[in-house]
This record gives sequence, C-alpha cells and structure tokens, in this order.
Amino acid sequence: MAASKATGSIFARDATGLVKQISGLDALGMVVTQMGLLYVFNVVAFTPAFYPTANPLAVPLVGVLLVLPIAGMYILFSIAMPRSGGDYVWTSRVFSPGIGFTTNFALTLIVVSVVASVAPWIGDWSIAQMFYDLGILQHNSSYLSLSSYLQGTAPTFEIAVIFVVIAGVVVIASSRLAARVVKYWAFLSIAIGIIFVAVVLSAGSSTFASNFNSLSGSNMTYNQVIATGQSQYGTYNGVPTVFSYATLYAGALGLLGYLGFNSSAYFAGEVRQNRRNQVIAQFGGTMLYAAFVTLLIAVEYFGEGPKFVNAMAALWYNGYGNYPYLAGTPPLASGLSMFWTQNAGLVALFTLSFGLTAFVMDVSIFFTFARNLFAWSFDRVVPTAFATVNSRTRTPIYAASLMMVVGVIYTYIATYRSSFLADLFSYGTAGEFIVFTIVSIAAIVYPYRRKDLFSSSSESIIRRKIGGIPLITIFGILSLGVCLVTIYAIILPQIGHTSFWSVALEGIVPTFIIGAVLYAIIWVIRRSQGINLGLLQKEIPPE
Repeated sequence: MAASKATGSIFARDATGLVKQISGLDALGMVVTQMGLLYVFNVVAFTPAFYPTANPLAVPLVGVLLVLPIAGMYILFSIAMPRSGGDYVWTSRVFSPGIGFTTNFALTLIVVSVVASVAPWIGDWSIAQMFYDLGILQHNSSYLSLSSYLQGTAPTFEIAVIFVVIAGVVVIASSRLAARVVKYWAFLSIAIGIIFVAVVLSAGSSTFASNFNSLSGSNMTYNQVIATGQSQYGTYNGVPTVFSYATLYAGALGLLGYLGFNSSAYFAGEVRQNRRNQVIAQFGGTMLYAAFVTLLIAVEYFGEGPKFVNAMAALWYNGYGNYPYLAGTPPLASGLSMFWTQNAGLVALFTLSFGLTAFVMDVSIFFTFARNLFAWSFDRVVPTAFATVNSRTRTPIYAASLMMVVGVIYTYIATYRSSFLADLFSYGTAGEFIVFTIVSIAAIVYPYRRKDLFSSSSESIIRRKIGGIPLITIFGILSLGVCLVTIYAIILPQIGHTSFWSVALEGIVPTFIIGAVLYAIIWVIRRSQGINLGLLQKEIPPE
C-alpha cells in the first residue's frame, strides 16, 4: 500500500527496501528446519523421561491437532498483514504499539535463547557421540578420549560459538544464501531419515539387543537395563496407553516440536505469492513434520524395544551410576545407531546430522527474528540503523549482526550456567505460548476492533465467516484454548529438577518487563523528538 501522509514522520522511510525473494520452498525450508526434523532422534529419550506413562507414538499426533488452530490463525494474519515482524505488526495495530513491542520483544529473546540452548548439543550430543561410537566400533581409545574431552565445558563452548557465528555470517552474507542453506538441509534431513528407517528396519530389535550386549562396554546387558529401569524407577513395562492424561499433556509438550511452524510469518513481506506460499510453508510444513516424526518415532521405539527405551530414558534422566552409554548423554537414537549398524559412515551420518540440525536451526532463527528487530526499527521503536538493508545482499545487515551477538552471549550463559538456560529453554517455551495467547486474543477481536482493516482486506479469506463469526475469530478462540492447555502441560513436570516458578521469575517474566520498560523509555524519547509512536496503531507499514 502507499505510504500515508504520516508515513514520513512515523516510519524510517517510505519503503522497507526488502524485496520479494523468498519462494514457497524457501519458506517451507525455514519452517521445517526451525522445527528441526532430525531432533526426532531425541524423542526416545525425552518423552519417556519427562512423561514416563505417556505414549510417545501419539505425542506428535496430539501435537499436530493442537498446533493446527494456531497455524491457521498465523496464516490468516500473515495474509491480512503481510509485513516483516509478523505478530509484532498485528498486535501493534489491533491493540497498541506498546503491547506489540513488549510481546514480540519477549518472544524474540526467548527464541534466540533457543539458539544458545541447542548450540552446545553440537559438540556434546553430536560430535562427542560420533567419536564415542566410532571408538567403540573400531576399538580406538584415542576416539574415546576425544569424546570425553569434547564433553568438557571449554570445548563445548568453543564448538558452539564457532557454529553460532557461522550461522550468523551465513544470514549476514546473503538472504538468498540463507534461504538455500535451510531449504537444501530440509531435503537432506528427509533423505537421512529415510536411510535411518531402512537401516533400523533391516536390522530389527533383536540385532539391536545382540549388538548392545556385545558393544555397550558396560556391565549391563539389554535385559538388565530393562530390569534395572523397572526395579529402580518403575519404568513402564511395554507401550503406554494412548488414552491418558499423561499422553495428552505429553502431546501438548510435543507441540513444542512444532515451534517454528509460524516462522514464515515474520518475513511475509519478502515471500512471493504470499497467500499461497504461507499455506504451503505453515500448513504444509506442519503436516510434513508430523508425518516425518511419527514415522521415525515408531521406527526408533520398536527398533530398540519399548521396554528398553523406557528404561534407558529413566537411567539417563535419574543419573544412574552404571549408565550404559556415554556418561551424562541422553540415549539419542542417532547415537545408539551403532547397535543397528557397524558401518562407520552411517553412524557418523546419523550422529553428525543431529548437530547439523541445531546449526541450520540457528541459521533459520537468525534469518527469521532479525526481521523482528528490523520491523521495530522501521517503526522507529529502536534506532533506525537496524532497518538498514544492504543493497547487494538484500539483508538487514545490522539487525542480523545483533542477533548473532545476542546468540553468542546466550551461548556463554548456556555453557557456563548450563542448568539455568537448559531450564529456561524447557520452561521458557511457556513464554512463547504467553505471546501466542495475546496473538489469539488479537485474532478474536481483530474483525471488531479494527473493522476498517478487516472489511477493506483485498483477500476474501480474511473476510470469510462461518455462522456469522469471522474465520480468524474462530481460529483465535481455538488457539486461546490450546495455549492455556499447553502452558499448563509445560509447567506440569519438574524438568531439570527446577521449579517452573523459579525459572518464570528469573527468566520469563523479566523478559516481558524489560520489553515494557524499554518501550516506555523509547516512547518518551520519541515524543521529545516530535514523533508520536501511538500513530503506528493507525498505519500498516509500507512494503
């Protein structure tokens, strides 16, 4: 739309400088890599550890049913107001710029903290596991020593920072390059998953058990792991029932695996054929993820044996002294792949792919959430330098650079205060759903509070009603219910042996407070400069 007369005094300039260079496949790649397709390797550790009586096979199915209303809401808003910044723009225009900035600021910091939370996995849960597995298979003590060394705090931090910086440089160097990296990694992830399925199905659980007995290097056999888990921790003797509160709550937690489903909303102004490609990216990406992880979870679960999966997860989570794998490391299916195949190339492929999933996720997060900083800057809520777009790379270069710096800082915290940031990551996603709750309320009231925008939309799907109720309002109501259930499910278990409320008071709530205080300070400064940020509510940013 054309800039209004007020545009010159409100926005940083009359046009964003961003171009429509993102295809549907690029956007789909951003979505599924931010979800992390090959994080599915951790499900056989996390689900039975945190929810011992939940059915892990049902978790992604419950999760997808819960996420679809939120995805529908984000798709509609992305079509109604296709601008960089996503829910920052929507909530600013439906409610107020202060609410929009505060919630989007909190969301951005929480998601960037995810970069730091997963970056240490690259050295500790990926490269170290690869050398451990190869050391066992090839009877190479040097590999085993290197594996132990890589688990140290300093090497973990150094490796994490290297990959965080590389991810930032990719985003800074070129938006097109970043889009291609995530798109092609999405294709490769699917290919690796297919190879993994073939390997596990060809070997079977009996081969897994036999190889575990001969290769684990511990004093515990396959059956002894099961017996110990059941006697020491009461692990489930088989496959838990699908119909239980535990499965529902685990499914709500499983919804966290879908986080990133909405990433294309934050760079909607750069997406070609936005209406079609938002559906492809957000809905298509969500369904692709659901199908992929459901298949791999079933293969992992029965390829190891349900009783063994339940027991290993409990031994790891409870810090059992004779834990029969790499000390302190979760029994990821990628690491345990050496019990299905002794092919060193395949074992390396599976273990390294878990770490590369974290790296490419960082690329996707930096690309996506630099657009939020860009949008704040374009609205003059933060210094306008962050709205600068490099004419050659088509990248908001200063915004992306700051995201990278924040990622490095968070990585330091994650490494040297590991328990705190791990807990913040586990529980901090509740903060994301607090933001989704506010967006849901915005969707509910949007057709009524902003009748001018709703009724004048050129997209008929935005104005569509069912039973006289706007479709976006219906999605908002459903999303609100999902958010409340999910927040409850997240705080239900005691993850990381830390109370949710301590993490909330230390990490989640202060993030929102900092955003509110920053906005109040900026509002006063801009007011003294003759700029009324309140007028932003009346204006949709130009393209």
